[in-house]
Amino acid sequence: MRLALSSAAAVALLAAAQPAICANPPLSVTIEATHEQALRHKVHDFVASVVVQPIAHESLLRWNRPVCPLVVGLPRDWGELILAHISQAARDAHAPLAGEHCEPNLFVVVSPQPDQVLKQWMANRPKVDTPHGLEPLKQFLHSTRPIRVWYNSEAGCEGGVHQSQSAGQLSALGAPYGSMSKSVSAGPPGGMGPSFCDNSIDTHLTYGDIRSISYAIVVADSNKLHANHVTLGQLGDYAALVGLANIQPDADGGGEPTMLRLFHDPNPPPGLTPWDRALLYSLYNTSQSGKLQLTDMEVSMVRRMAP
Repeated sequence: MRLALSSAAAVALLAAAQPAICANPPLSVTIEATHEQALRHKVHDFVASVVVQPIAHESLLRWNRPVCPLVVGLPRDWGELILAHISQAARDAHAPLAGEHCEPNLFVVVSPQPDQVLKQWMANRPKVDTPHGLEPLKQFLHSTRPIRVWYNSEAGCEGGVHQSQSAGQLSALGAPYGSMSKSVSAGPPGGMGPSFCDNSIDTHLTYGDIRSISYAIVVADSNKLHANHVTLGQLGDYAALVGLANIQPDADGGGEPTMLRLFHDPNPPPGLTPWDRALLYSLYNTSQSGKLQLTDMEVSMVRRMAP
């Protein structure tokens, strides 16, 4: 038997039931929004404290030519392990990665005498990029950090670098400090002349050209690595993070879990954290010519890290 209701009674019944139906969703949405907002603030602080902020009229710095890492100063099998960590981080981030037989452009040098290594490096007179003056180079050469990094950059167009440069002469670092983990094809250094893009005029939203890493050198003090009980895996992941992204020299991530806290925490992460992986992925999967790339990176990181 069906119970017939008048129109007025049906409307009253629906009105009475409506609060019970809608009570939970707004509360859930509010909680989720609060969590996401907190994550956005954390991501913003993390990116601001880690990534080197570009000066006016310059894009963020990243690799656009294939990365070819080389480890110097360690036994071959140890070097191969570090190479594996760097290569995997590059693949996960979708950064360009060269094949097995390539000319090195990302050097990881491990030595108990890093200052001597850098004197030899400078004696070889590679093309050292100093568009912001000599002070950054002096700080790098005289740093006492356990691991220090130098990036050479070049101008180019989004989608590919037009000006080539060789870093083969840096391979001479391998002779006095141990075996290399890959063969090196040395060649004459290339010039750093201008490059011209189809649209080389800046707009309010985009850069006319972009900055790319042409080569980088990561120099680690083996004495300090030993004193801090750094494992090969940690060294490989740390080198991957600072080798693939232009990281501030003393960055520690603002308290977030990151390999950059390797020398700050008594119990540092064993490898790249979700924060590190999200940072690298966002760097290589947002438009480098966009003047809002930092904001786009933060949005990308929030999407990848949101529960």
